[in-house]
Amino acid sequence: MRNPRLTRVRKIAVPETINVDVPRRGIGSDLTEVLAAYGLHAEIVDSDDACRLHVSWVDDERERLVAGAIHAIEAYLSDRMLPLVVQRAKGGAVLRPPAD
Repeated sequence: MRNPRLTRVRKIAVPETINVDVPRRGIGSDLTEVLAAYGLHAEIVDSDDACRLHVSWVDDERERLVAGAIHAIEAYLSDRMLPLVVQRAKGGAVLRPPAD
């Protein structure tokens, strides 16, 4: 006999990680900031002869949502050439005119 309360099985998500080889640490540092804007976490791993980034999604679902929304809004503003910028604020985003 099947118990209807046990029909849901929760899978434990294992975070996917990719490696990105970069020519030098300075570029890796810059990329960690750029990737963070897209809801990705990048960690620099140095060895004697190479620099590598371990890249995965951020753990915080809200952070991923904010990053995705900001990216979509920036694309919208760019396509329509609107003179506005997106800024993170109060756990969300704000559209404002660029600073002088």
